[in-house]
Amino acid sequence: MTAVVDTNVVAYYLLGTAPFLDEVRQFWRTVEQAWAPDHWEAELANAVWMAVRTGVLAADEGHQKLDLAARLGIQSVPNRSLWQPALTRAIDSGAAVYDTLFVELAVQRKLPLATFDGNILKKFPDIAKRPISLSSN
Repeated sequence: MTAVVDTNVVAYYLLGTAPFLDEVRQFWRTVEQAWAPDHWEAELANAVWMAVRTGVLAADEGHQKLDLAARLGIQSVPNRSLWQPALTRAIDSGAAVYDTLFVELAVQRKLPLATFDGNILKKFPDIAKRPISLSSN
């Protein structure tokens, strides 16, 4: 399966976040190719930093999680190729541009967007899907 992957799907997998862990493990077993706007790396690094800062992870574990993320093979797409239509989607929907960049990439590539973001799932139901619904197809 090929999909656009929201940062939360990566973060929950790497951090072992309950109650999403089984769902993301199944999802990552079925993904052959994953895409994301290139800001996903900064978002993920921030999530890992927060986990270190709050004592969920030790600093060295945080670095290991980023190394593992790099090995997932997610293909990054420059935000500049997405930002104009993503801004329009954000204005029209009320969703943040950070999120509509993922939506726009999914639209441009004609791929589903795997996400846990309830707002995005609600506002873009034809594009955004829970990972479990994609990995069970």
